[in-house]
Amino acid sequence: MSRRLFVLLPASGTALRWRTQGEDGRTLASGLLVDDAEAQIDEDTRVTAIVPGSAVSLHWVELAAASAAQAAAAARHLAADFVAAPIADQHVAAAETADAEGRRLIGIVDKTVMEGWLAALAHHKLDPDEMVPAPLLLPVVEDAVSTLRAGDMLLVRAPDLALETEPALAEMLIGGRPLRPILRDILDLPTYPETPLNLRQGAFRKAAARAVSRADIRRMALLAAGIVAAWLGADLALALRHHFAANALEAEMNTLAAKALPGVAITDPALQLQQRYAASASGGGFTGMAASLFGALQASGTIRLESLRYEPTGAMRATLIAPMGATVDPVKQRMAADGLNLVEGASRSGDNGQRIDVEVSRL
Repeated sequence: MSRRLFVLLPASGTALRWRTQGEDGRTLASGLLVDDAEAQIDEDTRVTAIVPGSAVSLHWVELAAASAAQAAAAARHLAADFVAAPIADQHVAAAETADAEGRRLIGIVDKTVMEGWLAALAHHKLDPDEMVPAPLLLPVVEDAVSTLRAGDMLLVRAPDLALETEPALAEMLIGGRPLRPILRDILDLPTYPETPLNLRQGAFRKAAARAVSRADIRRMALLAAGIVAAWLGADLALALRHHFAANALEAEMNTLAAKALPGVAITDPALQLQQRYAASASGGGFTGMAASLFGALQASGTIRLESLRYEPTGAMRATLIAPMGATVDPVKQRMAADGLNLVEGASRSGDNGQRIDVEVSRL
């Protein structure tokens, strides 16, 4: 990735400072993420979240491990010696490789703290590629200790030392070693070392990106059908949201829209999918069946849609909500006029009426 977006999570407060750095180290843009502001990034941007070193305990240990899984297990066992809190409540990350002396860097942080950081980033639509304790971004020099003042705290970095603490305590830990003060902001360094430790491991590992599959396209077609069908009228997006009702389906629509429109900020998934898949409205298949069902439900006035799904056989299944004692015959008759057969399945009573399972196929 040619660009890097650095996002600094504060030890306190809610505003997130950020800076985009070009391949040559120049600052391309910078600013603050506050309230509901969303970060604008492209696919070529590597996102690095800089987390407070004061919340992460960093240690170099000897790990006799042949694989990453073995290293993680061994690191977790050794981490219990460094923290007073129950190890079950701690997230432990281990460096992928050992240093010249055969030691590996491990980081220990409370799981709830990790969850809070990720939630704060997600609030601004950020899913970082890596999460790095701030001291690890300072340069390492053999004959001195790099230091950087950050508010009331001091970042410290040496080949065998990395921490963020009060200056008085840092001075005790540094001892008599010479210092190399860095008189710049952590977000304004011209270069950064290769990340020695990424906290996004184990349960907090970033999910791998998945390509849009044929099944996803069919699911998107089902969602798009309700948008592109003429019966929805002028306010297409609003009508679709009202008809689907369930928040889960709207969340799915957001996810699928993001996958269908890579690199595009998703602000109104219904409208954006409408524009993307408008051509599929006249193509029959799932879109045609879904559009017919939506039209029949709209005409009934009393029967609503709860869920909708497709089958590999080409059939479409749905669960409808109808008043107690009502039948789906009006829906069935209207869909028959479109060349579709609706077969009524099991029904069960509930708080809001009866739920009726149906299957739709072509006559």
